[in-house]
Amino acid sequence: MTSYKEALQKVLKTSKKNKVKKYTKDLNNEVLAENIKAKRNNPFYNNSLLDGFAFKSSDTVKNSFFKINGALAVGEKKTIQYVKNTCYRISTGGKIIAPFDCMLPYEQVEVIDGLVQIRAKIRKYQNVRLEGSDFKKGKVLIKKNEKLSPAKKLLIKSSGNHITSTYETPNVVLFSSGDEISDHIENNEKVINSIPEYFKSFSSKFNFNFTYLGIVKDNHKAINNVFSKIKNLKNTIIISTGGVSAGHKDYFPKFLKQQKYKIQFHRIGMQPGRPTLFAVKDSKYYFGLPGNPISTIVGFHFLVVPLILSMQNRKVGFKTAKLLHNYKKNPQLTELRRAFVNQKGVKIIPDQESYKLNSLVKANCWLLLDQKNKIIKKGDLVKLIDYEN
Repeated sequence: MTSYKEALQKVLKTSKKNKVKKYTKDLNNEVLAENIKAKRNNPFYNNSLLDGFAFKSSDTVKNSFFKINGALAVGEKKTIQYVKNTCYRISTGGKIIAPFDCMLPYEQVEVIDGLVQIRAKIRKYQNVRLEGSDFKKGKVLIKKNEKLSPAKKLLIKSSGNHITSTYETPNVVLFSSGDEISDHIENNEKVINSIPEYFKSFSSKFNFNFTYLGIVKDNHKAINNVFSKIKNLKNTIIISTGGVSAGHKDYFPKFLKQQKYKIQFHRIGMQPGRPTLFAVKDSKYYFGLPGNPISTIVGFHFLVVPLILSMQNRKVGFKTAKLLHNYKKNPQLTELRRAFVNQKGVKIIPDQESYKLNSLVKANCWLLLDQKNKIIKKGDLVKLIDYEN
């Protein structure tokens, strides 16, 4: 049986990182495939910090008077002729035209008979936003492999970048298998399938396009029909839930071979999620995850998400914490456990069975326990990833 570590290595080895060019206005949550450099200075020119008057600092002395030699609003393209001991009216953001090099706001001057009186000498560049003081043309503003955010998208456009290189956003397509499940909220014997909503909620965080194709019946015709809908998709992760164990209705392994998918593994030494299957064909990746919801979620976080991130040249961020109690484990398996971490350490919570969902909201992290010994001792460091709580 393939170990979890070996399975993850096989998954990541198949990962293809496709780069695409996008107009900056069309960016969403992608990961950058290049450094973002400023195409222009910001500010583009010296400009006024406030509404008031622009002066040449070397002309200014205490209690001196200046003739108003024009006015300049923001965005106006005109020249103000310099004459010694003159100033011009300027609005916030207006251009400071050389040799004028400073300004004072209205409340710091007096206008008497059409002349502007200043109270003291003005320093050079006083109240001036200097050209390039935020960033200069050519400066690296955002490094490659960073995920976009609203602030980064604003900075990319404001720095004059029209087209941006990113990693192609993966497509994630989900369908569920099983006559016992239903997508509808009904008070009957059917199991309510809530996995589609769970997966979709992570689409922005990990950056993927999500499509749910519904519940597929446990027969060859239904399976063939759903695969025909996605045969032309590229850069796509296909996920099915249920139908991959050793039961008599588990058609997927045989079907995948018929469709020329190369099965990388089927069954992993991890708990929960042992029956997990992974196969590849061209630019499509297929995960067959067990039907028990916790097993499905474990497969998503510890196999699917690493692939989604790898396709964007990123990795899962593991942390470590001290275990607050002894824990007995199967040394032959990697165990994935719901736990609660705080400043003191991490504790595995009760209700770890694959069908129990209430513990998901009581935990705030997943533990990856891959130790080869039977007892993990109190105080030992263990690996964890944060999740939505």
